[in-house]
Amino acid sequence: MALDSMRKGASRFFGVILIGLLVVSFGVWGIADIFTGYGSQTLVKVGDTEVNRDDYLQVQREVLQGMSGQAGRTMSLQEARAQGLDAQVLERLVGGAALDTHAQDLGLGISDDKLLEEIMKDPGLQDDAGNFNGAMLQQYLAQMGMSEQTFLEIQRERNLRRQILSTLGQTVATPDLLIDALDTYNNQTRTLRYVLVPESAVDASPDPTETDLKSFYDNHQAEFTQPEYRTIGVIAVSPETVKDQVEISEKELKDEYEANKAEYDTPEKRHVYQISFANTEDAKKAYDEIKGGKDFLEVAKAGGMKESDVDLGVLTRTGMVDPVLAEAAFKLEDGGVSEPVTGKLGAIALLHVSNIIPGKEASFDKVKPEIEKKILASRAESVIFDTHDRIEDERASGATLEEVAEKLDLPYKEIEKVDAQGNTASGVQPEIPQKQKLLQEAFASDVGVENDPVDAGDEGFVWYDVVDITPQRVRPFEEVKTEVGRMWRQDDRQKRLAEYTAKLVTELDKGEATLADIAKKHEEDVVTTQPLKRSGMALNVLPQAVAQAFSLPDKAYGSAEAGVQGARILFQVAEVTPPKALDGPARAELERQLKVFISDDILSQYFGALQDRYQVSVNHEAINRLTGAEQQ
Repeated sequence: MALDSMRKGASRFFGVILIGLLVVSFGVWGIADIFTGYGSQTLVKVGDTEVNRDDYLQVQREVLQGMSGQAGRTMSLQEARAQGLDAQVLERLVGGAALDTHAQDLGLGISDDKLLEEIMKDPGLQDDAGNFNGAMLQQYLAQMGMSEQTFLEIQRERNLRRQILSTLGQTVATPDLLIDALDTYNNQTRTLRYVLVPESAVDASPDPTETDLKSFYDNHQAEFTQPEYRTIGVIAVSPETVKDQVEISEKELKDEYEANKAEYDTPEKRHVYQISFANTEDAKKAYDEIKGGKDFLEVAKAGGMKESDVDLGVLTRTGMVDPVLAEAAFKLEDGGVSEPVTGKLGAIALLHVSNIIPGKEASFDKVKPEIEKKILASRAESVIFDTHDRIEDERASGATLEEVAEKLDLPYKEIEKVDAQGNTASGVQPEIPQKQKLLQEAFASDVGVENDPVDAGDEGFVWYDVVDITPQRVRPFEEVKTEVGRMWRQDDRQKRLAEYTAKLVTELDKGEATLADIAKKHEEDVVTTQPLKRSGMALNVLPQAVAQAFSLPDKAYGSAEAGVQGARILFQVAEVTPPKALDGPARAELERQLKVFISDDILSQYFGALQDRYQVSVNHEAINRLTGAEQQ
């Protein structure tokens, strides 16, 4: 076998490198710039490197597995495609082919010994003792539908790519000046003093002329554009819709209740406080102080702890990580303090509880619907899949969903004229099964197209037809004239308020007025904010005002929209506070982050250079045929 020759002389074998992931994301590659057209057998060509059908399907499987892993469940091809599967596959193929082409031009390669050395670092196929488990390898190859020879070829290719990228991505020591600059950018704070200037500071707008209204309408057409609406016919088959075909006896419900009664009861909760100690002597001394009349929190603060350090919150017994400490806490009376307890994890602690909330026992009648739903979900699966097959048979004969529903006696619903977010023209949101998935797919389909059902997992399937499409349109001026007038008045008044506050800023800068003067005039208060970072905000101080404040020098003035509808604020940068000196770990972490940013930038430039150097061709027609066949 292909691996045999590589096993000779190796004291240890290798584990599997995660084939489903390339070393870096190839999202930086400009797929939009790729042009169509190449041989019928070659799907992608970058320079002299070609990607064929098998390459495409292999990467597609890897990406699909990765997406399923992130979702925590197995995704169908159609569902993954709706979430960008095809684009990810193409990006990886093009990026990988570009790397391979460049490696070939540079005469780079990887020896068998080096390949073994790299592969042996992966613990994926090692047992607990660190020894290779051949059965795991064969299981993986069978799962991937891959031969050992193909596995080795892929590993050789991926390891070479990784070495190129890791070499390019290495960065030298980050300059202290850059670290300090980024720290200042992130952690410098600014304290503002501001006055709220209400909309009433300027007169209401006069009545607009017809010319004013039409000009505003012409310049704001997006705000008067009615979105595309679609009427969607739906058949939803779920455990609830087939429950009449599933028999569940009263005895089964009661047996389930008795067997899992604890799951339905509400457990007791307690507000738990915990002080941890380095040794039993200190814990005993603190316990004696509390018994002598000292407050639990006072003892904690005397030991250098804040209340937040000892307050664990309101917990159930199972909500406490250490079972020994949990047992001690739940033996205490309300307001009680434990003697020193050594937890299972070695912690020596005093525990204090308050606000004991008794548990409640759930009656059978109360939880019966929940139990029924649980059993129904497990038993309805076969009925749902049988219904699925019957619906698909009817669909294959050319029947519409409405006809299928009538023939099979299933509930059919038409969702009238909704936009891509599920809103009707009046803003009402009708009930839509599997709303996000259904709307996404329905708005990617068309009238008369037979669509695959939406897989709702444990909730069954949802079939849909696009019954009617109302195209997007700009509402005529006469239809929205009243709304245009309201918006024009609001916009005009805001413009005049902005001009007024800009004039006040000039007066403040020249020393002709103070914030106190302006506050008195408008019967408002001068408010001082807490110190704000660039990402911060405060009452009436929106991100736009904070961004402006960080562009101004100390003691300068500015104006921005306020958090109150229609109002603005006049503010002064009252104080600029530099960040505290970075300690060792914080400085090291910031340096690490900067190295990542620099490395990403280098790799982005590298892929940009490859894109400029090599001609990239994509045979979209062949890919469409391939993915269409796979979808079927």
